[in-house]
Amino acid sequence: MREVDFSPFGAKIARGRFPEELNVELSIGGERFCRVKIFKGRPPHYGAWAEVFHINPSFIGTQWEERLYRLLSDAMDPGDVLYVEYVDDAETYKALYRGVPPQETRLGKLLAKCGFRVVKDWYFPEGWLEGGPKLQAEKP
Repeated sequence: MREVDFSPFGAKIARGRFPEELNVELSIGGERFCRVKIFKGRPPHYGAWAEVFHINPSFIGTQWEERLYRLLSDAMDPGDVLYVEYVDDAETYKALYRGVPPQETRLGKLLAKCGFRVVKDWYFPEGWLEGGPKLQAEKP
């Protein structure tokens, strides 16, 4: 994964728990947008991934959401993984609850439009570090 240019957003970037990890808090016009955790990978054993979570519902479905996924897609290499928490995305949450396949939801279609292949919907409780349910998408 290459560096992500977060300049369109107000970004606070901090080191994570590991040298390869970054914690990013994004805002738009002073209003919190979301958080992004980036793991740059540790070849050959661990691939790169990013996770978008705590999305402010007022930005879901806006140009800013699409812009973020495009920025991440542009920085990712084939095989890199993106996880997007959807608990605040009522439309996607309800569609998945009704049995709509992940790639056919609002979020799944948006991720595909931004260059990802939606793989699955999942949630694995790991002792409070896993976040909420999310869609997993890969850079083909």
